[in-house]
Amino acid sequence: MKRFGVPYKGSKNQITEWIYSHFPKADNFYDLFAGGCSITQIALMKQEFRHYFCNDIDSDGITLFLDAIHGKFQNENRWISRADFFKLKNKEPYIKYCWSFGNNGRDYLYSREKEPYKKAWHYAIYFHDYSLAKDLGLDLTGIEPVKNIHDRYIALKRIIEKSCKENISRCQSLEQLLELETLPRLQSQSLHVFSFSFDKVKILKNSVVYCDIPYVNTDGYENSFDHERFYSWCKKQKELVLVSEYTMPESFICVDEIKKRSLLSADPKGCTSKMEKIFIPKHQLDLYNEMMKLKYLQMEFDFGGVA
Repeated sequence: MKRFGVPYKGSKNQITEWIYSHFPKADNFYDLFAGGCSITQIALMKQEFRHYFCNDIDSDGITLFLDAIHGKFQNENRWISRADFFKLKNKEPYIKYCWSFGNNGRDYLYSREKEPYKKAWHYAIYFHDYSLAKDLGLDLTGIEPVKNIHDRYIALKRIIEKSCKENISRCQSLEQLLELETLPRLQSQSLHVFSFSFDKVKILKNSVVYCDIPYVNTDGYENSFDHERFYSWCKKQKELVLVSEYTMPESFICVDEIKKRSLLSADPKGCTSKMEKIFIPKHQLDLYNEMMKLKYLQMEFDFGGVA
């Protein structure tokens, strides 16, 4: 599966391409609640708009994304302890999200019991230091030295899965760092970045506005969100607004839905599936249909031209 954006609570990475397929053609694209920027990334990769606007009132996810696409994490190899996390999480978005449980930016990634094992694995992969593993009774030395971090990660994972009785076959911090290291270098000259409340962003004419709002009855967001104010704002918009949610008031219409697996559970067996939906305000239904019709006509024309 392709990876989009950076590790972030509520990321749409699993369904990024599905969401993007519902965006019609326009001059401007707004990712109004950008979070980990998965939707911003695919929009930049497709290059089907002239201008891109990336906004989130919490700018840390956007900062992490921009740092990643500009190559900041190519040489990142630090082990972040529990103490390091609480000391640095409000200073470094990388630590805040990549080293927190469920990327919630609040709780340390590993339990106290598993932290020593994760640290031993980290030292073996990044520093060829197997002493911590040896102290824990683990033999991680049975691989040929490899320069590529990803190859070393895969090789050590195989050894751990075969020899270790502890349930430590995953090391999320390394997986998430690998995600950052492999994010493509994107052309971002036409990307405009903001950190405003959604209703303070000026929406230009001929725009598509995507809103991945904090879902109703979803815990874990640092700032409370006024859903009624957002609904009222949507009713006033002339430019097309698309909203991701599970449910919306009657003044909105669901244009499509897809089953998505929730990854917030610490136990993979506890993962649940929910129907992710895309809504538009009712008063924009004709606008949406017309814009999507033009998109498909253009696709047919382009295909016919190639043929």
